[in-house]
Amino acid sequence: MFRYKTLFSRILAVCTGILLIAILLLNVICATRLRKNAVEEVVSRLSEGCSLIHRTFQEYYETGNTDEQLFAYVKEMAEKRSGSIWIADAYDKIVIELNYDEDYGQYENYARQNQERMAEKVDSGNMVYMLYEGDGLYYAPVVTVGCAIQKDGANIGSVYMNGQVTGVDAVISQIQQASMAVIGITLILAVFFSFEVSRKISKPLYDMNQAANELAKGNFDQRIEVTDRGEIGQLTETFNMMAEALKKYEDTRSSFVGNVSHELKSPLTAIQGFIQGMLDGTISQEEQKGYLEIVLSEARRMNALIVDLLDLVRIESDQFPMDMTVWDINELIRRCIINFIGKVEDKRIDLSVNIPEEKTEVRADMDRITQVITNLLDNAVKFCEEGGTIKIWTYLSDGKVNINISNTGQIIPPEDLKYIFDRFFKVDKSHNRKIPGTGIGLSIVKEIINRHDEKIWVNSQAGMGTVFTFTLSLADEKDGKKSEK
Repeated sequence: MFRYKTLFSRILAVCTGILLIAILLLNVICATRLRKNAVEEVVSRLSEGCSLIHRTFQEYYETGNTDEQLFAYVKEMAEKRSGSIWIADAYDKIVIELNYDEDYGQYENYARQNQERMAEKVDSGNMVYMLYEGDGLYYAPVVTVGCAIQKDGANIGSVYMNGQVTGVDAVISQIQQASMAVIGITLILAVFFSFEVSRKISKPLYDMNQAANELAKGNFDQRIEVTDRGEIGQLTETFNMMAEALKKYEDTRSSFVGNVSHELKSPLTAIQGFIQGMLDGTISQEEQKGYLEIVLSEARRMNALIVDLLDLVRIESDQFPMDMTVWDINELIRRCIINFIGKVEDKRIDLSVNIPEEKTEVRADMDRITQVITNLLDNAVKFCEEGGTIKIWTYLSDGKVNINISNTGQIIPPEDLKYIFDRFFKVDKSHNRKIPGTGIGLSIVKEIINRHDEKIWVNSQAGMGTVFTFTLSLADEKDGKKSEK
């Protein structure tokens, strides 16, 4: 059965593995270095001995000393150095063999193998040494050093000195013992370190897991305290931001469901009541026309709501095509304003329009931009107080035209400005029939402007009112000539 591996066990395994590998590598490096130094020391000592014997033979031939004197000198050297000395003739056959090393019996065969392999190089007149590595890192190597004995430039024999690199295994054994003690201490430290690190890491992760379970159950008020400024702290802050966004989305979704239900139920109830009154005779024949006009108005309002919902569905499914053509933005604004003259006059609103008489051609989807301006004008009229002011003006900047629509009256609270274009969001959370709407319109406006790769923003301040501004790219000369044709 699958079991979760704890963070503690993972950190402990990694720390322990790294430390053990480091200690083992250090152990091997130290052992190798000690072994190399010991070999170099033995080679130096044996080479010095070979040189002395070689000079002794040279002096023997020059002064005419007896063989007994020469043999006595070589024997004395072998005894002093506690080593093994071989003297070979010109045919590399050993004729004198002096062994005063207690361990000679353990490495004699290896020394003879060295001598056989190096005989040819010794005959060339060079000082040569051969090393028998043995089996494994901790075996005591056998060193053989040899040089030729010459007379009048000709080789008349050779001298070999043998020795074994001893003492290294004892030192390496001490290193191993010390390493085992270090490993034991390291394991204890690794356990403590892993526990502390895993506790600091797993605690916020555990809290995050619990909070995520609460979010899954619908508790969007769940938050995590940020106790770290590193990556875990950043993750915690991101989680809290996500929880805040989910809560906001859930609030707007609930508000949307309530708004849509209210906006659909109210006209349906009115329509149902009026038709029922006509059928049962409660509404007289003479009054029916007036009530039918009310029914038609409510049906149109429901139709507008359904159109907005369908637009929203198309936006979410990426089925929102754009028909980009060149046309005059000033003329479109005038036509949209005409459609709102009746509502403006009903509320005695002072309408101020400041747009150029000449053409300002843009390249955009005319139907969608009509939808944008209509929506913004509708909001301006709805939220403008009786006898208030609505201003509409444009200006050019950096190859773009900026369209501005402002109204006095109710402003947008600063804390709500960042959500104003969110889907289903409404500043007025109550189902106020005086200000109808579902919170869909501005999100559709934002999406249309985004599809044009343009910008839209809002400013709202007490005493100045609310201003919505969006940009459109001006048509270039080539586009302008095409539109004239």
